[in-house]
Formats: sequence, C-alpha cells, structure tokens
Amino acid sequence: MDWDNLKVLLALSRRGSARGAAQELGVSNSTITRRLDEMELQLHTRLFDRTPDGYKLTGAGEQVLPTAEHVEELMLAAERKISGGDRELEGNIRLTLPPVGRMSFLMQRLALFCEQYPRIRIELVSSNDALDLSRREADIAIRVMPAGVHPPENLIGRKVAAISASSYVHRDLLNSDDPEDVSHITWLGKNPEGQKEDWLATTDFPDIPVRHAIVDVALVVEAIRSKMGMAFMPCFAAYGDRDIVRVPGATVLHHSDMWVLTHKDLRLSARMRVLREIIAEGFAEVRSELDSRPVQGGA
Repeated sequence: MDWDNLKVLLALSRRGSARGAAQELGVSNSTITRRLDEMELQLHTRLFDRTPDGYKLTGAGEQVLPTAEHVEELMLAAERKISGGDRELEGNIRLTLPPVGRMSFLMQRLALFCEQYPRIRIELVSSNDALDLSRREADIAIRVMPAGVHPPENLIGRKVAAISASSYVHRDLLNSDDPEDVSHITWLGKNPEGQKEDWLATTDFPDIPVRHAIVDVALVVEAIRSKMGMAFMPCFAAYGDRDIVRVPGATVLHHSDMWVLTHKDLRLSARMRVLREIIAEGFAEVRSELDSRPVQGGA
C-alpha cells in the first residue's frame, strides 16, 4: 500500500474533512479524495463514510488505521534519525513558541543567527498548542511549563528561565489613602463563566470577585492599561510599563518555567544544537525580567 495514500487516511481520521486533511498534507482537496478512492478501490472496501458531519471511519477503516499509524511512526523515526545525525549547518528548522508577547529580544537573536548561518531557514510558529515533536510538527519548541514540572522522557529539554507572577493593576485604580486595599477592584478572569479559577488560591486576594475572561497575556496587559481590573500574570508582561504596577504588598511567586525542547533523536543535529544554544543565551540576558522575585541572602 502506498505511503502517500496512508498519510491521507491518517489525515482524514484526524481532521475529519478533505479540506482539513489537504491543509495538513499541503495538497489539494481533489488529491485527498483521489487518493482515498485509490485506496478503497485497491482494498475493495469503503474506509470512510461521507456524512454531513465529515468523514467517519468505517469498521474496515478502523482495522487499517493501526497499521497506518505504525508505518507513520517508523517513517518519522527514520526522518528524525537522519536529521539528528545531520552535522551540517544547513536545512530547515521549525520553531514554535508561545504567544506571550515581549519576544523582541529573541527575534533579534534569531535575526543574528540567520545572518550567521545563511543556509538555514527558520519556520516560526506562535502557538500554545501542544505540537507533537515526535511527529515533526515542530523541531524545537519553546514552552512554558508549571513550576516543578519536567518534560516527557522522549524529549530533551533545557530550563532556560524561571518565570515569576504576581498581582498587577493600573496605578490610577489604587486607593491613594490605602494602596494595599484593592477590595474595590475586580479580577480579570482567565476561564469562561462557570469554570473554576484555580489560580485565585495562589494570590493574596482570593475573595475578590472575578469579572471578564481573558486568556492571552498581551490582551490582559491591554485590559489593565484600560483599567478594566487587576490581573494575576507573569511579571515580565508588566516590565518597563510605568502605568501597570504590582499591587503593593502582593506576593511574587515562582509560577512557571521556560523550557527549550526537542526530540531526543535530534540531539546530535548541528543546526538544532546551535539554535538551542542561541535561544538559551537570549533568555539568559532577560532572566531578571522573567523572574523578579527578591534575591535571597543578598546574593
């Protein structure tokens, strides 16, 4: 059975539509339907039911799927080993990073990297999605992980910075007579109404009501600037902003860590290794912005 056709089966099973499968594989919709027709003709059976809600695997399709997934893993493992053994400073690198804003320092580093290594091409994806490094959806991932949590065993990772968080508000909303009293201000929430805001318990003001729901850190910052409420957020998001201040007396917590991750099969790739080092050096320069906890012992 043709590997290209098996990729169509896998993409259709994951995306549920010819359009979605075509986007995943970078081909046309007609190519998807043609290859599916070829597979079904070759196997003398129908692999998918075409329904108003999309493509649904038939019983026969479900029997073929594990084989297709096994072949995919073998092919991807071979690709990773070839890329991992590549000692030349050339080729493509797919880099994904979270959309947390204030990444100009990293872009400057990447620009210098690209100037130094003109035969390397970077594909940059800003996403919070858990892109699968095993399936080469990304070669290197910059990810924020909860404090104390380590990456899976199939990945090699380097913790490049600790990230602190605290309670922030627009300075104009503070009570001039008693700035530590924020009982007149509401929290900016992170979850849709009805979902528990677990982060509240880590703050100094767990009993203050929550209003609104904003997930994106950049939008949270804009909401604070617009005096919509106060927020529990990473300290670096407010760094250098004269209007956004930490609530007086609020605790600064070790909230999360920034990691640079890649699949262990790619650890020997020269271009991956050099880029990981460049990224780590960039984060080292802004470490004090990312973690604003007081230095212990006066060190």
